[in-house]
Amino acid sequence: QCSNVYVDASGKEIVSPVEYETLGLLGSNCGLTDPDDLAGLNEIANDMGVDTIETGATLAVLMEAGLGRFGDAKFMAACLREMMQGTPQGRIWAQGTARVGQHYKVRRVPVIKKQAISAYDPRVVEATGISMMATAQGADHTAGNLPRLKTREMDLNALLEQSLIAQINCAATDSLGLCIFGRSVTEPNTEWLANALNGALGTNLTKEFFPALGRETLKLEHEFNRRAGFTEKDDELPEFFYSEPLAPTNHVARFHGQDVHWMYERLPA
Repeated sequence: QCSNVYVDASGKEIVSPVEYETLGLLGSNCGLTDPDDLAGLNEIANDMGVDTIETGATLAVLMEAGLGRFGDAKFMAACLREMMQGTPQGRIWAQGTARVGQHYKVRRVPVIKKQAISAYDPRVVEATGISMMATAQGADHTAGNLPRLKTREMDLNALLEQSLIAQINCAATDSLGLCIFGRSVTEPNTEWLANALNGALGTNLTKEFFPALGRETLKLEHEFNRRAGFTEKDDELPEFFYSEPLAPTNHVARFHGQDVHWMYERLPA
C-alpha cells in the first residue's frame, strides 16, 4: 500500500515501484520526457537485476559519447538488451559508467571510486556530496544523505561534522539490517532500539551501542580501503563538477579529496 504501481492504458501493471532515483538517472538524466518510456525501461532493468542509478548513468555516457541521441528510448532499450544478451558491445557496456566512459574517452563521467553518482548533485547537495566522496563505497548517497542542509551558509568543518554524524548513523542502521527510510524514527530512539535488541537476543546493550557500532563500521571500511591502496585522489569529484556551474544556482563544487579524506581521523580510537 505504500508503493506506486505504473500501469499501461489497459490498466495492466508495467512496473512497481517507479522510484525517485530511477526517475532521475534513467529518466530526465537520459533526456526522457514520456513516463511510459521510463516505465518500460525500468521493467527491463528490473528483469535484468541491474541498478537503475548505475544503468541510467551508463546509458547517458553512451549518449554523451555520440552512440545515441538523448531522449531516444528505443536506443536505450536496445542497449539494455545487448547487455542482457552479452554481445561484444553489451559486455563493455555492462561494466558500468566509469569503464564505459574510459572506453569511449568521454570527459564528463559522473562517478566517484568508479560508482555512478545518484540524483543528488554534489554541486548543490554538498553534505551528501562530501559523504559520497569520503565513503569507502564510492558515490553511495545512502551512506550519509543530508539533502536539506543549507550548506552554502556553512564552512567545511561544519559540513564534515554533519556528514560524519549522518555516516555513523547510516553505518549503524545498515549493520543492523534496518531501513534507512526509518532513520527519523530509529535515530532519536536508540534506547528503544537497544531494548528491542536486548529482548530479541538476550543482550545487555545500551543506547550508546548504536553510535559505537556506526563508528566501528566506518573505521573498518576506511581501513579496508587504505590497505587496498585508496588515497585522497580517489575521493576527488570528476573535474567537470568544479568547472561547470549547475543551473539554476550556478554553483560549482567547492571541496576536493584532500579536504574530506582525513575526516575519519575524527572518530575516537
